[in-house]
Amino acid sequence: MVQRSFFRIPALIWASLFLIGTVFYVWRLQQPQPLIEVPADVLPLQCVSYAPYYKPGMNPTLKDTFVDPVQIEQDLQALSKVTKCLRTYSVSQGLDYVPKAAQKYGMQVILGAWIGWVDADNRKELELAVQQANQYPDTVRGLVVGNEVLLRGEQTEARMHEYLQWAKQHTKVPLTYADVWEFWLKYPTLEQEVDFVTVHILPYWEDKPVAIDQAVAHTASVMGHLGTVFKKPLLIGETGWPSQGRQRFRAKPSVVNQVLYVRGFLQAAKQTGWQYNIIEAMDQPWKRELEGTVGGFWGIFNDQLQPKFNLQGPVSERSDGWLPYIIALVLAAGAVAYGVHKKLPASQKALLGVVAATLALHGYLQVDYVQLAARNPLEFVALGGFVLLGWGLLLLQLRHWLGLAPRSCVEQCLLRLFAIGLFVTSAGLAFNGRYLDFPLILSWLPLIGLLISLLATRQPEAASAQLQQTGIWFTVVMVLLAANLSVAVAMMEPGNLTAWWWCLVCGLALFVLPAKSMQLAPKAAGD
Repeated sequence: MVQRSFFRIPALIWASLFLIGTVFYVWRLQQPQPLIEVPADVLPLQCVSYAPYYKPGMNPTLKDTFVDPVQIEQDLQALSKVTKCLRTYSVSQGLDYVPKAAQKYGMQVILGAWIGWVDADNRKELELAVQQANQYPDTVRGLVVGNEVLLRGEQTEARMHEYLQWAKQHTKVPLTYADVWEFWLKYPTLEQEVDFVTVHILPYWEDKPVAIDQAVAHTASVMGHLGTVFKKPLLIGETGWPSQGRQRFRAKPSVVNQVLYVRGFLQAAKQTGWQYNIIEAMDQPWKRELEGTVGGFWGIFNDQLQPKFNLQGPVSERSDGWLPYIIALVLAAGAVAYGVHKKLPASQKALLGVVAATLALHGYLQVDYVQLAARNPLEFVALGGFVLLGWGLLLLQLRHWLGLAPRSCVEQCLLRLFAIGLFVTSAGLAFNGRYLDFPLILSWLPLIGLLISLLATRQPEAASAQLQQTGIWFTVVMVLLAANLSVAVAMMEPGNLTAWWWCLVCGLALFVLPAKSMQLAPKAAGD
């Protein structure tokens, strides 16, 4: 009796509960969270990485890229409010203008010379960097000969010795080489060529990623160990936390976590006397192509040159204000007006309004997700198509709830496409998932809509006889593979809660998609 009553709850009730949950989720993301605060005297920041490739189409990997001196001056004017030092990574593509611009704003520069595969290019880069260092000795406080060259495997240890020795012979500016701390421990002889050791400590990117609540302690532990190995001064050349992107093990990118790490690190740096450089000044959209969503969101400024956070006060994950709710209300009002025009019963008008509001709120978050995660036109089409697929499935469920004639053939096709999408996503996460996000926000809307249909619509008894149909078996196989691969991903990253949520999505789909396909099967013949 309880089971029968449970399945007789109308779709309006289930849809309303789903809307309430969605509203709460959006509201929760905007709630300010109290975090550790640091005193104002930690400003200005000691140094910040500066790469001016934050505008649309700018990419340092494209040889014809050139940064206009006017942009550099505008950038430094903004950055001079939070720091008096910049670290650059190259002097090519117009960046040789940075020392001159920095001098105008009373800033110093840790000047970078990019070292890559080609020796001739490296020599040219070094010559220009040394020329700038010698021309602006009071502005250039250090010359970084190579950034993570040994990590990338683009040069040998012996060749790096040669580059550093050549630079030492041609400039009196203090020299250094920058790499992740593990590679400094692997190649400690480089210490003899430098005036200070520049190490990168990025808890998120460690081989064993560190959770945010342990991140600053991890940095302190690494610095303590390095202090026992190297005799020359240490500079933390890169440290920070991403505000968006894929969770790795227990290390989760988020706005709140970025603020939490930066504030905690600055407090620790003040107490311990660390010399540091924060990565980075501005978000770098071009890095998403190389590192996924996370690569583009390490900046303390966004790509509009707006500060992303403060050092005091509470912080919220999102700051959309009333905009998503206004969009939901407008869409809901339009849907109800349509119901009035069609002279539908009150319950159906209410259902239209509820579904429209839910679609609006999810759509708002989904569009934002696609803009962040899509790195190229192909991914934009794929993710955008997945969004439209979910909307289509929800609207087809709405037809069922309103008692309209079903579009069974169309719905069967969309179910199979959705199953394929889940499989492709899980396969990508399993075999090449380091830089791929978990598209949770794209999946909940259609899955919950399908689940409501199963709960609110009695399944015909003849449906089970259709299980032998090829299409239904195809759906079952696709979702079963997706579910198995999702479990494999979660087991490879213990502690990754997002990965387990993806397992839940695939597990729910393993029940919902075949069941819905079976429910539609008897109707397909007469569709």
